[in-house]
Amino acid sequence: MRVSTKAVGSLVAMAVALVGLTGTTESRADDAALVKVVCSSGALTVTSASHEFHINKAAPWKWDKGEKVSVDDKAAVFKGGACTGTVSAYVCTNDQSQCKSFKVAVK
Repeated sequence: MRVSTKAVGSLVAMAVALVGLTGTTESRADDAALVKVVCSSGALTVTSASHEFHINKAAPWKWDKGEKVSVDDKAAVFKGGACTGTVSAYVCTNDQSQCKSFKVAVK
């Protein structure tokens, strides 16, 4: 029995989607405690507040009141007009077994 390339492609796409959905946990209110947000004169830096987690540099970091300057394993850096709004944060455990995404208020 031959399996079509469309069927194999569909199965692979479903597997990738399933891994993506199960690899990221749902946001909880206490997730914001996993990061430290420091902002001064519109210069925003987000770092991990836990030794168990690191910044996920592959994630689509975004601050609704500023522009992304850089993201690496240690910090996400943004530049904006004022220290307000919300930043979309992404962290993973050091062994990559669990990743979390959540929003954090910038004050």
